[in-house]
Amino acid sequence: MASNNKKMRTQTLWMVLALGLAAFVWYASKPVFKGSETSPMNVYRIEYYDASPIQRILHYQMKTPSFVRLYRIQPETLLGESEIVDIWMNGTLHWWTDPPAHAVVVGSSVVFENIPAECPAATSCPR
Repeated sequence: MASNNKKMRTQTLWMVLALGLAAFVWYASKPVFKGSETSPMNVYRIEYYDASPIQRILHYQMKTPSFVRLYRIQPETLLGESEIVDIWMNGTLHWWTDPPAHAVVVGSSVVFENIPAECPAATSCPR
């Protein structure tokens, strides 16, 4: 009976350790949402994320390792995701979706190119 009790406690301990390790790995690999901005005509959305703790360790030379995602709002479509970049003092957002640029720029490190204009025809845009 005593050996059965000891075996049960050992199994419980290993189960708790495995669950704790799984929770730690999940936390260490999950980026943190920091905010979003919408384009002037509410067609596109930029979301800012801080890098996960694992990526922060890998990019130790950066002060604020982050990445951004560009979405089209309707229909909800991911148009692009940047690499890990240092957003610290480098996160100014520019919506240059009108011709000839067709780009969304975040700081000097992130450029999303070939982004369709917010208004297909120049006359349909309210100014």
